[in-house]
Amino acid sequence: MAASSGANASDARVMTIRTASFGELQVPEEKIVGFREGIPGFPRVHEFAILEREGIEPFQYLQALGDPPVALLIVSPFLFFPDYKFELSASDMEDIQAANTADLDVFVVATVPQNPAEATINLLAPIVINSARRCGKQVVLLEGGYSVRHPLLSLGGSDPRPT
Repeated sequence: MAASSGANASDARVMTIRTASFGELQVPEEKIVGFREGIPGFPRVHEFAILEREGIEPFQYLQALGDPPVALLIVSPFLFFPDYKFELSASDMEDIQAANTADLDVFVVATVPQNPAEATINLLAPIVINSARRCGKQVVLLEGGYSVRHPLLSLGGSDPRPT
């Protein structure tokens, strides 16, 4: 991984990253996020880039740096479930260096099989990112009744918890 800086103050610093799926990419440094504890399943990967790819909006990729095959498809859960909610502990807030939840971006991992109608999202473990500090954490919710494989296209998109 190499870094280069722009010629003037208006140019953002850019990182060159290598990915298994997308080849070599130039990524603005502000799209690089550190995960102090890694994320479940990938505890040794501590840096990820948020990749916006044309044609898959509103989805993005959370691309592992240092482990090019790891790229998670992510999306804001609020686009599909505006009533999705959860509480972050004081420890979680400290881990992502945040004083206010309003300043955080929330994503969930999406799984899209060959039949897109069967797509699911992981509402049980949202990824919370403090973009200003460029740090994040995947939080496993102990309460709330959310599922790891919640149907993305379920009917009645308000409250995704089972009744």
